[in-house]
Amino acid sequence: MELYQLRTFAAVAKTKHLTQAAEQLAISQPAVSAQIKALEEEFHLLLFVRTSKGMLLTPEGKILLRYAEKVLADSETLLKQAMILQTEIHGTVRLGLNEGEKFLKIEQLCSFSATKYKGLKFHIRNSNSSIILQDISENKLDCGFVFGEIPDKNISGIFLKTQQIKVIAPVAWKERIVDATWEDLIKLPWAWQFSDCPYRRIAQEFLKSHNLNLPESTFLADQDRTIIAFVSSGTTLGMVKESDASHAAKKGKVVIWQKDCLELNLYFVFKHDRQEEPLIQAVLQIVQNVW
Repeated sequence: MELYQLRTFAAVAKTKHLTQAAEQLAISQPAVSAQIKALEEEFHLLLFVRTSKGMLLTPEGKILLRYAEKVLADSETLLKQAMILQTEIHGTVRLGLNEGEKFLKIEQLCSFSATKYKGLKFHIRNSNSSIILQDISENKLDCGFVFGEIPDKNISGIFLKTQQIKVIAPVAWKERIVDATWEDLIKLPWAWQFSDCPYRRIAQEFLKSHNLNLPESTFLADQDRTIIAFVSSGTTLGMVKESDASHAAKKGKVVIWQKDCLELNLYFVFKHDRQEEPLIQAVLQIVQNVW
């Protein structure tokens, strides 16, 4: 079985005529007939029946056509990837970061890029998830890291990890929160991220699902380290990603409420209609190798 035979199979199935398939493939009609016959002999199945309406697929032919089309699509993808690897890609990648460089493995990304794609340059912009999505949509960024689901159908993403989000409290409140419930916690003062932050959004959705309201904020900030500073001052609760919470707890700045946590997915996102561009394909390969 050869790829050209599968292309002929798909062409006959689409046109329903040997002559039209031959014209589409730029080969002779006898060649089309011979290739279909060769496939039928190899499969030990009849793929088509001749009718007054043309060449119609048999039930078995319909099933095998789906697999043939997938093989052909995969072969095209393989060829495109090979072309990308053969050609040195040059360009500037405008990359948005929603978290710190260590958390997002930027050092490893740059190292892999320098080895594999020496023609790539990175312009990195620190931002937040909602702005990164907006900037990608408006072509101000090429790609970026974001937390939470992707509401824009024009933006695609690859899943990287699920991140736990922890409630943190002042050290002096350790006994106060150890047996606390969500109902108890929402009665206390809180430091929140701004309304467009995914942390706050999932907290609001979670509390609403339990018939609870998001508590008013005593402090507002857009960075985890600022929330930690507010909490360590001894006057408020906060919510930050698990790695930041654990780091602050080890330093004795905060304590972690252990009874529950929330979760957010981390994605690497890009514009859907650009996913076949060599620049985007190169960056995706870098990210997938590092993550």
